[in-house]
Amino acid sequence: MKQFNKVTIIGVGLIGGSIGLAIKKRNLAREVVGVFRHESTLKRALKCNAVDKATMFIESGVNGADLIIVTSPVRSIPNIIKTAAKHAKKGAIITDAGSTKAWIVSSVEKSLAKSRKIHFVGSHPMAGSEHAGVEFARADLFEKAPCIVTSTTATDKASLKRVIKFWGSLGGKVKVMSPASHDKSVSLISHLPHIVAFGLAGSVPLRELQYAAEGFKDTTRVASSDPELWADIFLTNKREILKAGRLFENYYKDMLKAISKGDRKKTVNFLKKAKSKRDALVYGKESR
Repeated sequence: MKQFNKVTIIGVGLIGGSIGLAIKKRNLAREVVGVFRHESTLKRALKCNAVDKATMFIESGVNGADLIIVTSPVRSIPNIIKTAAKHAKKGAIITDAGSTKAWIVSSVEKSLAKSRKIHFVGSHPMAGSEHAGVEFARADLFEKAPCIVTSTTATDKASLKRVIKFWGSLGGKVKVMSPASHDKSVSLISHLPHIVAFGLAGSVPLRELQYAAEGFKDTTRVASSDPELWADIFLTNKREILKAGRLFENYYKDMLKAISKGDRKKTVNFLKKAKSKRDALVYGKESR
């Protein structure tokens, strides 16, 4: 069932392309338009049918759109939304897919403070991979994936409901949070794992990697992610990431302390506690 006449996606990479494919598969809009910075990406997106139409210009891309989704790198999102809002029709809804929310939402709400015709709702679909190109886009990327939608005192309630319904229609498990609560949560379950993976991959001498097997590859998989993209994510959620880092640091140091003392009981307890949490996440129950 169609929810929108026209949906415009600005920044059609893995996430934007997957949104386009998912909308088209579920027949949620009459038309999906992509806005691109590079002609090469535009051609790839059309080739894999991620969008119906494509343009290099925000102005024409958002013209007449009911829903505008910005899936560009975090630092570019506020300025792109500011530009899109100038050319969007009255009543249009703008959302994003940024991995941090407080910085984005605050910036956007300030820029749109004097405009009552455009409604912004912050979003973060918790899906993706270490690959970034539209050629890796999948229509099922958001199925059963958590999706956080943010709400503030400035959020239009009707638009919030439509954005919640939209992500739910893509298969996402939607949760509404404040931007600050979002940033605290993702600093622990998304940003910290990436920092740890980057740190581990970066600290091991290159000469030793010839012996690395699946354990090392699995643990450092997300270190293959785009460094430019993740640097912006880390820096726009610096405060919460530093708190998460200290939490990890304390647990790590205590575990090393037990090992250095040869305390097998404490060492096993640290490992059991960690295993129990991961088993609960992966298998739905704690290990014994």
